Amino acid sequence: MYEGTIDWDAYWRTDRETETDFPANVGAYGKADLLARFFEDEGVPDDFASIGCGPADCPLELAERFPELDVFGYDAAESVVRENRERIDGETTDRGNVTFEVATLPDFDVGRQFDLVYCYATLHYVRNVERAIRNLYEHVRPGGHLVFNYPSETTREFYHDQFDDEEEFRDRFQLVFEGENVTSAAEIEDALGASLHDYWDAVDADSDVGAAPPNPCVYVEK
Repeated sequence: MYEGTIDWDAYWRTDRETETDFPANVGAYGKADLLARFFEDEGVPDDFASIGCGPADCPLELAERFPELDVFGYDAAESVVRENRERIDGETTDRGNVTFEVATLPDFDVGRQFDLVYCYATLHYVRNVERAIRNLYEHVRPGGHLVFNYPSETTREFYHDQFDDEEEFRDRFQLVFEGENVTSAAEIEDALGASLHDYWDAVDADSDVGAAPPNPCVYVEK
């Protein structure tokens, strides 16, 4: 399941407090704030799916801010999904609008559609990126949106320039370093048959949250 990257089940089972704060994780914080801005322009969706949700800080924050929003978190690692479920079960606040399930890319198939599908800091670990994006787009309800960032050739060049000597980083992002999963806006538009829009511009983001050429983040309406 994790060919070309690390074992994510093992990663989420360990104490991560002492792990390196990877530079590629810039933008991991403040995601809920940016999505709230997106909601201001496009309207609060009825349901929201975070693909590759990890420890689910962003989905849980959105669920608290928007109690009318049905929030779904999906991850390939059973360990983090179990941890997320235990987390909400142990809280005294009502999290009845949150669901966590195991699902993998590129073959994402959860049997339903959503108003907003969100996939951030996940496609960098997927070998067949364009297939994954097509499957994500199929799970967007007509009139809804898909928001995602993806590895581009600029991402690959940046990684080589900044992190070539960091073995742990190279292991984690092997697919990007080797150019096996880099893609472009033109290739994605061709795969989807739809126009991409710059998410960073739409939410007025800056470099503090990862808005930079090596980290393209886009959205597409269905």
